[in-house]
Amino acid sequence: MSGWPKHALAAAGHPDPYPYYRELARDGWRRDEALGLWLAASRRAVDAVMESPACRVRPAREPVPAGIAGAPLGEAFGRWLRMSEGDAHARLRTAVGEGLASLPCDEAELTARRLARAFLATGAVDGLRLDALVDFLPVATLASLLGWPEAALAEAAAGIARVCGALAVDADAVARERGAEACRILLADLAALPAEGWLKRWRAEFAGLDAAVLCANLLGILFQSRDAGAGLLSAGIAWRCLGEWNHADPGEWRARLMLDPVLHHTRRFVAEDIELAGQRLKAGDQVLVLLAAAAHDPAAPEQAMDFGRGRHACPGEALALATARGALQALEQPRPNWRALGGGVTFDGPPNIRMRRFGAGERA
Repeated sequence: MSGWPKHALAAAGHPDPYPYYRELARDGWRRDEALGLWLAASRRAVDAVMESPACRVRPAREPVPAGIAGAPLGEAFGRWLRMSEGDAHARLRTAVGEGLASLPCDEAELTARRLARAFLATGAVDGLRLDALVDFLPVATLASLLGWPEAALAEAAAGIARVCGALAVDADAVARERGAEACRILLADLAALPAEGWLKRWRAEFAGLDAAVLCANLLGILFQSRDAGAGLLSAGIAWRCLGEWNHADPGEWRARLMLDPVLHHTRRFVAEDIELAGQRLKAGDQVLVLLAAAAHDPAAPEQAMDFGRGRHACPGEALALATARGALQALEQPRPNWRALGGGVTFDGPPNIRMRRFGAGERA
């Protein structure tokens, strides 16, 4: 295993984690005592965990992380679709899925391209500029579609970044306080947006549900769009730095994501004793679901796994791909030196996201 990732939580930031993932996929299951986790790595094991109602997105005894429980951010977190189970989850999933489906992808792509062009027009296209675009655009595109004023998009993106920081595993009291304040402001902004365009359709889908549930879930979608969308866009840019490719084709994106995924893992908490894909699990166990390993399982059909599987599959795939396509179209216009931009790519992001950074050398 020389030269392989130190462990599964470090794999997304490794220069080439895929031989390691293929080895794990052949095992199917592995126990990592140092991490205190089961690793589900084969396609069979991953599918079994993602489809099992016994495997929850949160521990039964801690539906909201202890560090934010009782705060407005904790209240919003507890209402998020992807953190919900049971009948309430099913109803929310239907509303959110139909809300996302109602958005024409062409509109999202055009919005992303327009915002990216305006962003890039204010400075040279270098590595630092690419990193800033990656951090800004996924949230800004969605916020713009919801009706956010253009002048406030940068602050909305920065606010979501603070929410992400507050929910990180290693968040300290300062990060949680900054995230709580950002959450308060963002929820107030969402509640004040005029019911027009896409937001009007969202409110129709959530008719009969508490308005606070709608705002919380829109905040949750903005939150989800940030790191996953940034990882997706940074991957598309990195692939373009290696040579031309058809980034207008969603099928080409999926083919590349199968080989070089962006979302590498997610976590599940076992609520009851159960056997899944030949492995006995006990209530209280934690499972690291290695989606990237499953995509590389030599015994399974080839399929990208970035947008999840089963009951908690991400309904925002079309929106995320449209945003990334629009950004790359905008980036082609100034005809940057792609080879130079890709010459110093590093990986630095959340443990589950393969996030490229282009300006590390420029920062030094």
